[in-house]
Amino acid sequence: MSIRKNALLFASVALLAACGGGVDLSEKGSDGACGAAEYFYSLLSKGDGVAYVENMQEAYEMDSCMHVQFVALMDQFLYEEKHLRGGILSAKASSDSLIDSVAYVSLDVLFGDSTREEVILPVVYTRGRWWVK
Repeated sequence: MSIRKNALLFASVALLAACGGGVDLSEKGSDGACGAAEYFYSLLSKGDGVAYVENMQEAYEMDSCMHVQFVALMDQFLYEEKHLRGGILSAKASSDSLIDSVAYVSLDVLFGDSTREEVILPVVYTRGRWWVK
């Protein structure tokens, strides 16, 4: 990926983080990790697989082909969740395990068919903010 594309991707991720609906992705510690995990799952509840992929730790290293493949996988996942369980309605952090810069956040995910599932989302604090690991 060219330096220009890297800069554009980084700028769009930074803009996304700045516009994260009041979520401070730069907040360290358990509260920051839980808030970030909830925010990342809120992107899925909105059907925004692109934004979810752009918040992955590896996003700035992906070439355009890999980015397209990850977005296609997220779109497939969201399609299946929508048709099997009515989509993701919400996710609330219930606990976390923070070790150094990696947190494993337990999310209570509510689906459109009223079912719930506990999901563990690993997030990592690097480059001054939280990312999906």
